[in-house]
Formats: sequence, C-alpha cells, structure tokens
Amino acid sequence: MALQTIKSFLNFVEIRTKLATVLPFLLALAYVFYTTGRIHLFSTLLYIIAALLLDMSVTAINNHFNRREEKRAPHYGALLSLSLIGLMLLTFVGLGLYLVYLHGLAILFAGIFCALIGVAYSFGPAPICKSAYGELASGFTIGTVIPFIVVSINDPAFSPLGLSFYPTGLRLVLDMNLPALALFFLVTLPAVFCVANIMLANNICDAEDDRARRYTLVHSIGLKKALTLFSGLYYGAYAAIILAGLLGQIPLWSLITLVTLFPVQKNIRRFHQVQSKRETFVLSVQNAVLLLLVYAATTAFGGLLR
Repeated sequence: MALQTIKSFLNFVEIRTKLATVLPFLLALAYVFYTTGRIHLFSTLLYIIAALLLDMSVTAINNHFNRREEKRAPHYGALLSLSLIGLMLLTFVGLGLYLVYLHGLAILFAGIFCALIGVAYSFGPAPICKSAYGELASGFTIGTVIPFIVVSINDPAFSPLGLSFYPTGLRLVLDMNLPALALFFLVTLPAVFCVANIMLANNICDAEDDRARRYTLVHSIGLKKALTLFSGLYYGAYAAIILAGLLGQIPLWSLITLVTLFPVQKNIRRFHQVQSKRETFVLSVQNAVLLLLVYAATTAFGGLLR
C-alpha cells in the first residue's frame, strides 16, 4: 500500500522528468568547484531540495488542470491534489527564505523569478507551456537562473548581480556587472539549449495533438524550421563551450565535451527521420544527459587540477 502511494505521487509529479533540473545543477556545482575549489554542502542540499519541490509543484499543477480540462481521471481528488501542491510550494518558500537569510537578496529575487515563471508556465488563462515561449522560459530559468543561485550560494565573491536594501531610506539598489553576467550566461548556455531542446522535442512530437489546444513554437515557425532549430541549438551549445574555453571561463579540459558531438549528431539524424513521443523523444533527453554530464565532469576535473 505504501509503495503504491509513493508510486502514485511520483507519477503525479513526473519524477522521471526532473533530470532537466538536476543536470544544470550539477554543471553549476562543477563550475563553482572549478572557480573556488569548494562547495557549501548544507546550503547546496537545501537548494536542490527547494528547486526540485518547485519543479514538482509546477508539474503537479500542470497535470491537475490538464486532466480536468481533458476530462481524464485525475491522479487524486481536487482537495488532495491542491493540498499536496500547496505543501510543496510552502516548503519551497520556507527553504528559499532561509537561504536568503544565509546568502543575501540576490537569492530572493532569483527565487521569486523562478517561482513566477514556474507558476505562469502551467497555470492561468494563457500558460507559457501553451505558447511559443515555453522553450525560452524553461531553458533560461532552468539552464541559467538555477545555476546562478547555486553559484551565488557557494561563492560569496560571485556578484555579477548585486542587491542592497537600505531600511532608513527604503532604497533598493541594483548593481549589475554586465560583462560578468554575459560570461556566466555563456558558460550556462549549453544547459539552456539542452533544456530548451527537451521541450522543443516534446512539442514537435505532440504537434498534431496540440494543434487544437496549444499554439507552441512548432506551430509558430513550422515543423521544418523547428527541426532545424533542434539541430542548431545543439551546435550552439558546442560553440558556447569552445568560446567559454577560449575566454578562460572554463578549463580547457571541458573541450573534451566536443567528442560527444558524434553520438549527439547520430541522435539528431534519427529525430529528423522520425518524430515520435514513444520512439524518439527520449533522444533529446539522452543528448542532454550526455552533453551536460561530460561538460560538468570535465569542468570539475579542471577544478581538481587547479
């Protein structure tokens, strides 16, 4: 009975899809280990729990309302579903506020951004997941903002975005180091592209079914251009790694990631031939795992040799 309950909950939050959150998180840990040589384990653990809770909440919201809209049997009754979602969100908020207390206001605003995008992604009259901006929103939030928070937690010297609050004058001062932000974005760009491609592949596979109820990027630009974009994002990821290595933002060891282009290219060709949720959608996940895990591992290895 207990095992069945756990299995039902894991299906409700689609735990198998959370790899998209974990991979950029691992990349951020590898990057901060390379730049500082240390990791704040306690805060890092709290944050990954908070990030996963938010991700699971978004998925649960999406599942709950989609099943109601499509008149399919729900995972749970409405009261239990909303209670579970509320509990996950409240725990996320509690952990987030504690991390803000420990590490500063930049964490607060980045966390608020993640939460707003997460809820808007699945909820409301015009959720992002049903628009042409889903790939951009999910790719940037998971691929860059999550790593930004991870690095901010672990490296006090990392401050491309500074926020200071002065109670006496009720002033909030924002200090942006644009070159530093651009370089950090370059380092995380492979994660942005890989995460975006997972959603793009999903929307390509669901294009016919979605036509009546969602106007995704695939419907906006057409299948042929969507497949071209699918390929181009992977090539862009490798280009970003090369440029980041040449600029000294990552160790030259990270360039070993380029060897993954061969199996990734093979998967790209297979996906161009057949776009099927059952058969080839998984190729986008395989590509993300292969590219980002090797990228993270080689970056961490560079940290060991510093």
